[in-house]
Amino acid sequence: MKLKPRLAAVAGLVPPGTVVADIGTDHARLPVYLVSRGLNPRVIAIEKSKGSLEKARELLKLFNLEPKVELRLGNGLKALARSDAVETVVIAGLGGRTVTRILGESKELLHGIKYLVLQPMGDDYLLRRWLTAQKLVLFAERLAYENGHYYKVIQAVPGRPGYTDPLLMEIGPRLVEDKDPLLVPYLREQLARYREVLARIEKGETPRSRRRASYYREKIERLKEVLAFAGENSAGNRYNGRTGPPIPGPGE
Repeated sequence: MKLKPRLAAVAGLVPPGTVVADIGTDHARLPVYLVSRGLNPRVIAIEKSKGSLEKARELLKLFNLEPKVELRLGNGLKALARSDAVETVVIAGLGGRTVTRILGESKELLHGIKYLVLQPMGDDYLLRRWLTAQKLVLFAERLAYENGHYYKVIQAVPGRPGYTDPLLMEIGPRLVEDKDPLLVPYLREQLARYREVLARIEKGETPRSRRRASYYREKIERLKEVLAFAGENSAGNRYNGRTGPPIPGPGE
């Protein structure tokens, strides 16, 4: 079974050999991939939609994987128990705020989890901030490109957080540090978007529009710095962001 780029990037950050819980599994394509390839011994696939769960059951029968993939009807991590001995939790394809809420509602279950593999559909900055506040390290990140969109995948583990720069937290600090292969085209797309926003804002003459324009000019300059770093061919360099104050919000 072959996965599309987004789910393939998720699978690439799931540690082999661990027991996995896939929250919001949909049709269970990721669990089938992980187990059928011998990457993970067991996956608990959780879905709150009965219709999706039935589709998942059909897929498991097709690949004869019912003993190794357990389907559960439930809402988030609440469908898990400590006795499940889950080591890796995957939440992919949900908004960053929703992912944060799901994790926040079951903090007590996170204590025994070794890895979180998260693929937010937007609001990844808020998700990273929340993970850092929970003393979780952004250990690895990947970019995927599918159907004209970039998707970010985050692997977080318990430990001492090491990133604070707001712009890096927005882009993805490990994407920058590791110079992800898709980082340069992603940053170029972001720059183009911010330049379009700035061009519209600069037409305004109110104090608020001037503050917003200043914010986006600064952000564009910072993104250009990161892009210059990401385009370097030399190995061993590291971009840690500026040590000065963070860029103020557009309304500040």
